[in-house]
Amino acid sequence: MEPRSSAGPATTDAPFDAPVVAVWRGDLVESVHRGRYVVKDARGETLDSLGEPAGYVHLRSSAKPFQALPLVFSGAADAFGLTSEELAVACASHSAEPRHLAAVRSILRKAGLSEDDLQNGIHPPMHAPTATRLARNGEQPRHIHGNCSGKHAGMLAVCVHAGWNPAGYREAEGPLQKLVRRTVAKLCGIEPEEVRLAGDGCGVPVFALPLENLALGFARLAAGGAEDFPEDLLEAVARVRDAMREYPGMVAGTGRFDTRLMEATDLIAKSGAEGVFAAANPVKPGWGLALKISDGASRAVAPAVLAALAERGVRVLEEMKIQTVADLHGEKVGKVAPLAHASLRDRSQREEPLKKPE
Repeated sequence: MEPRSSAGPATTDAPFDAPVVAVWRGDLVESVHRGRYVVKDARGETLDSLGEPAGYVHLRSSAKPFQALPLVFSGAADAFGLTSEELAVACASHSAEPRHLAAVRSILRKAGLSEDDLQNGIHPPMHAPTATRLARNGEQPRHIHGNCSGKHAGMLAVCVHAGWNPAGYREAEGPLQKLVRRTVAKLCGIEPEEVRLAGDGCGVPVFALPLENLALGFARLAAGGAEDFPEDLLEAVARVRDAMREYPGMVAGTGRFDTRLMEATDLIAKSGAEGVFAAANPVKPGWGLALKISDGASRAVAPAVLAALAERGVRVLEEMKIQTVADLHGEKVGKVAPLAHASLRDRSQREEPLKKPE
């Protein structure tokens, strides 16, 4: 299938960013990752930002909590008796642990479907024991092992409930994806026609919108919606938020940053490919954070996110913030660490030398 694109001028202009994470080998900087982020409250007020907040970004999997909302407000979740654990896996980029696979199979079974109906593409399980078991048994990975299978199972369930052809659930101009696009736009405070489309890795449309609108969407997810939301959407937002908070292990998996962050804090969090990350604080006064690493490097995401969260008073274990660089003998030779946040804006203007974190 050819990637889908929405109308709009192509551009190679990168939004203004700043150095956010450095890779140290010994006492020297070996690499620097640049990025940008923005923090919004549910009313749309900007609480903090670094770099250009209005620049467009593909949401990738950070959009999954929004994409799961029709599963609730369509009535499908109640009609099929889906549990909160199953709602959480519908928001997930899961690792294909046994608990994830069981939840996806349960959604499909309750909707009268099977693994054969999934169209999310195939890749090896992120969960090493699952991958090892498949290899030992001479089995190949299947669609259900893909990290997006929970999202796709939820989309299929909506189609069955609504009487739409499940086989066409991925089509950008089909009824489901049009509904999802309107839902994403509503949550993020943008008109549907302003949401740009392309093709995501799993074969459904991927949405692009300003980074600040992603932050707003997560702030509203944490707050349980906005004043102008209809009752069914308000209920859906609250149920999806609560499912993610109750089952953080279903949203990513054992040892994954999203899950660890939610387990260590009151936050909800969702990662996306190419260095996208969103998090939100549901405790009043709430807020949403959206971050993009400019070069898409996954190793820079956690240090950059945690540095930005520290500005909001969120504290986590230091071991989550600084990653060790080791040689092939397991000896520490460096670190991947955030740069001092307080000087980031000034440095981006003055290009001062980088200081090694303690």
